[in-house]
Amino acid sequence: MKRVLALFVFFNIVVGGTGSVAEAKEIAVIWDTKSAMVTNVNMGLLARLRELAPDLKVNLYRELKDMEEAKKVFQQCESSMNGIVFLRSSGGQYLSTIQPKVPCFIGACNNPVEIGVVKDLNAPEGMVTGVTYFIPYEMRFRIIKALFPNVKSLGLLVERGHPSGPIEQAGVREQCQRLGIAYHEVVASDLKELLEGTKNLGKVDLFILTNTRIVMDNVASLLPIANPARIPMFSFADKPVSSGAVAGIAADDLKLGAMLAQSVVDVVVHGKPVSQVPVKMDPAPKLTVNEGMMRGLGLQFPEAILKEAVIVR
Repeated sequence: MKRVLALFVFFNIVVGGTGSVAEAKEIAVIWDTKSAMVTNVNMGLLARLRELAPDLKVNLYRELKDMEEAKKVFQQCESSMNGIVFLRSSGGQYLSTIQPKVPCFIGACNNPVEIGVVKDLNAPEGMVTGVTYFIPYEMRFRIIKALFPNVKSLGLLVERGHPSGPIEQAGVREQCQRLGIAYHEVVASDLKELLEGTKNLGKVDLFILTNTRIVMDNVASLLPIANPARIPMFSFADKPVSSGAVAGIAADDLKLGAMLAQSVVDVVVHGKPVSQVPVKMDPAPKLTVNEGMMRGLGLQFPEAILKEAVIVR
């Protein structure tokens, strides 16, 4: 009798209703080339997954050579995984061109509506959900106007061909029109073009550094142009603030990674429909201020804002 009971318990725990042994869930995490943002999102993702679903198997395909290699890996994983996390805006852009066969998740990605991967952040209509570092431009410009109340003109620095580029251009241009700020831009394919274009902008009140690689990686090279003209740089990422931008607003990558883990578990482990798992944004983006640059440029930001900011010294 005890043996029969033991077998009954075994079958109820391990065997599904069809009589086959239940399979462990398995996902792939994919991204191309190196990125500090993606690395941080992935760290937050893995740490939270270990807490929420320790039995979920995660296959990492990190820092692949280029998007062509990443696409091949995705296509191989699509037939064997229960879900795929495809990080970076380039991953989201690729997902917008196909109809995935398994649930897919974006992260370290700009506005997915603008990229075309979903139409409704609150109720994704296909097989893709996840998180985005996107911050509404009206919120960004509330901070910009609070820090630089007298700004009358600005120059947007952006990488040509980057998936985020057109989104950043359109968002900033719209806010400039709304607020009566003269809009200028530099669209560069390489460092030489970035520096020459920035020099040729002439006198503006503010440089805005977009979340594009060529701009973020070359803040130190922009300082000899910006500092003598006493033009502050405001960043749409936190990394450039340590390199010389006076301030920046950005989503918390580790927090977004943890939020992404919850979405993965909801869909892959618990079987929740993708349409019921919204694409999430950081509800409280962080402002980072470079105190040395602020004082060096003779700026004084409101004390109430400084109390809430991350200060880099």
